[in-house]
Amino acid sequence: MQTVISFFAFIGIMTFYEPDEKPFILIELFTSEGCSSCPPADRLMSEIVDTEYDEVDVIGISFHVDYWDYIGWKDPYADQLFTQRQRTYARKFYSNQVYTPQMVVNGKYEFVGSNRTKWKSTFEKLKTKEPTYSIKLDEMKLDGKEVVIEVSSDSDDRVILNAALVERGLSQNVTRGENRGRQLFHDNVVRSFKTRQFDGQSNVLKLEIPEDMDLSRSSLILYAQNEKRWEVVGALRKPLN
Repeated sequence: MQTVISFFAFIGIMTFYEPDEKPFILIELFTSEGCSSCPPADRLMSEIVDTEYDEVDVIGISFHVDYWDYIGWKDPYADQLFTQRQRTYARKFYSNQVYTPQMVVNGKYEFVGSNRTKWKSTFEKLKTKEPTYSIKLDEMKLDGKEVVIEVSSDSDDRVILNAALVERGLSQNVTRGENRGRQLFHDNVVRSFKTRQFDGQSNVLKLEIPEDMDLSRSSLILYAQNEKRWEVVGALRKPLN
């Protein structure tokens, strides 16, 4: 924990971040270390978040689901909360099933997460989409084992506000299940997540920091969604290094 405290001392206890008004694309990848079809999607996600896009802010998030854990390998990054989130998306897309890997883009488009052709066509479709909702990160500080943030907006529209701490550069040697004997690599894995209704008034959220999380390789991602359709209407990211 001393490392975490020193790190925040370096960036400062309080951080103000004005939203970027340029076009954005928010990608949510639903994946699992227990699924043999997922590594290609994880690689695609890594390529996407490692690419510099001049005209658009591309933000990637990897949610590890838990419904493949029974096969023999328990994904250490999986959470039932993420599985529930994917099931909610399934209902929004009028589907009665979930699958991995699945890529959901701006809460509006979904396809197999390793499908590069589909990603490229979706990117072309959305690369000029400007945010219609402004998120402001007014304050960020470390409080024990939590990151505490204060968020507001110029708009009083009701939205769903999501806050995620994500970590890049993760790897895992899998010893059981469908990926037995493979070393898997992940980027922008969700390590802590909160979601709530939001009306633009100043709001405080607390995100728990996992003990094994390296904050020097982590970012805070905030994004707002339409309450009914779940379309993403605004997003920002703040690297913690």
